[in-house]
Amino acid sequence: MSISLCMIVKNEEENIKRCLESIYDIVDEIIIVDTGSTDRTIDIAKEYNAKIYNFQWNENFSDARNLSLEMASGDWILIMDADDEFEREDKDKLINLTKNENVNAYFLQTLSYVGENKGLDIIMNLNIRLIRNKMGYRFNGAIHEQIKPGDIDKDRKDAIKVEDVRFYHYGYLNKTVKDKDKRKRNMEIIEKELKKDPNNSFMYFNMGCEYYAMGDYKKALEYYEECYKNFNPNIGYSPKLLMRMATCYDQLGIYEKEFWMIETGLRLYPNFTDLEFLKANTYFNLQKYTLSIKSLNKCITMGDPPSYLNCLVGVGTYRPYFLLSSIYYLNGDFDESYKCCIETLKIRPNYMDAFYRIADILFEQNKDINEIKQNLESFFGEKLDAISYITLCDIFFSKGKYKTAYEYILKAESFSEYKETISYYKGMCLFYQKNFLDAKECFKAIKSEDFYKKSIYYIMLCDMLTGNMAGASKMLKKAEEFESSDKITIYKGFRDLLLNKKCNAISSDKNDSKKYLSSIFELLSILLKLQRFDEFEKTLEMLNLIENDEVLLLLSKLYYNNGFYKQAYKEFTRSIKIFDKIDVEGLDMMRKSLIMINNGKNNCIRLSNI
Repeated sequence: MSISLCMIVKNEEENIKRCLESIYDIVDEIIIVDTGSTDRTIDIAKEYNAKIYNFQWNENFSDARNLSLEMASGDWILIMDADDEFEREDKDKLINLTKNENVNAYFLQTLSYVGENKGLDIIMNLNIRLIRNKMGYRFNGAIHEQIKPGDIDKDRKDAIKVEDVRFYHYGYLNKTVKDKDKRKRNMEIIEKELKKDPNNSFMYFNMGCEYYAMGDYKKALEYYEECYKNFNPNIGYSPKLLMRMATCYDQLGIYEKEFWMIETGLRLYPNFTDLEFLKANTYFNLQKYTLSIKSLNKCITMGDPPSYLNCLVGVGTYRPYFLLSSIYYLNGDFDESYKCCIETLKIRPNYMDAFYRIADILFEQNKDINEIKQNLESFFGEKLDAISYITLCDIFFSKGKYKTAYEYILKAESFSEYKETISYYKGMCLFYQKNFLDAKECFKAIKSEDFYKKSIYYIMLCDMLTGNMAGASKMLKKAEEFESSDKITIYKGFRDLLLNKKCNAISSDKNDSKKYLSSIFELLSILLKLQRFDEFEKTLEMLNLIENDEVLLLLSKLYYNNGFYKQAYKEFTRSIKIFDKIDVEGLDMMRKSLIMINNGKNNCIRLSNI
């Protein structure tokens, strides 16, 4: 049976090659409906012999998609976006689906990466992706369009099946969303749809999802609650609505409503493991560890939910094991925490959080550095590759073991891949070993956008800490070419302080000055790790220009995280006395600081006046 790939695209030159490479040898024709690309998208598509059709954008995704369906000549139609990627392992499964004479459409799995980078969190949706051609299937809705069966299949439930064929989606990664300004585009279309039909529950749900993705949980909840007024448990998005509402209540600290919503959802959908996992996670955040453990064990017993309920991948498998490892780790039961990490990695071998937790455990147990190296290397098998060495470098770097980290990044250099990443880590290792001149050369070799912006600030520091203020000023001007940020203001202030000038860069306005806090503490952290105490003390002067009652609390945590327990305890005490400011994390750090001081553990620090 022949397959037509149907896609609508606009300015997808960064994604479309990956998409087409994953599927081109499976489909018989590629139909591309372009809604106004101005980059190389169409040129790349033509390399795969795609048939190109232009569509005048009218703010209606369904119209564009339906045009692509009309142009398809294959027996079956496969629907993808340019920022999708087909899972090659499922090739035979996909082909076999077209041989079933009794089914006309398939819901298949979409695994969407969310956050900063691929591999962080994965959420799952079911989407109709494969349909038999000429059966009257059409898209409906201006946005978040849904495909509906034609007259032949509208009353046949057995005509549509769910299968575990996988597609990966990259469109929800933070960079993609920001670059394409998707939120603004989507919200404008949804607003128009709601004006046409103020009772459109699905559009209320979609608008809630836009605010949810932006982290505005209060506004998201307003739309979700409007949608919930017409709640029907048999509608496809209803389970996700309950999950999102419960999560919003959690984020807003409305725990009574959250738990009520979770229990309501579990009564309606007893196999909805995501809700049980959310309950466990909330108990964890509230430090009710016994209740969290009970829920996590229940998640493991329940297993992953059916595909139509599943939102977050792994809630019945590796995620509860990893959260159990966190509970045991926080309570000092390192052996049990280690066991849970191993169970996590058995299920998902590439889950880096578990691997990093194992490193934390080994360091907490004060294992010999060679023993730690052997233990961690064993997880990568007999032959380590570039990614293995980079990962090991990152782990030891994060623990302040810069010499060991440097040894691993040198081993990664023997591979031809990831040159920019290797140059960046090499520069960082040299920088924290105070080899500023060689570090600077590594940073200067970096050209890619991912690392360039970070590197330019380290080049500034290399110049400033070696007295090359002219070079530092030159780099500051370069930084101003690509951004106008609070960070530049702080680095200008730092340069002036090193030149024994008054820092005039920071605004004297009380509210305006708060925005500089994160950049100041980032710089303080770097100087503390380098043990450049003179420069650290000068930078502390910037904090005197910030009117914020959290300054001493943040300073206390900075000291604690770098092993300066006496200074940490002193600043925690001052924060309480002066600002009456402390939180749960701070109290725990304060308690542990006292233990460390009594045990004679404290990094040396010499500061004349804080």
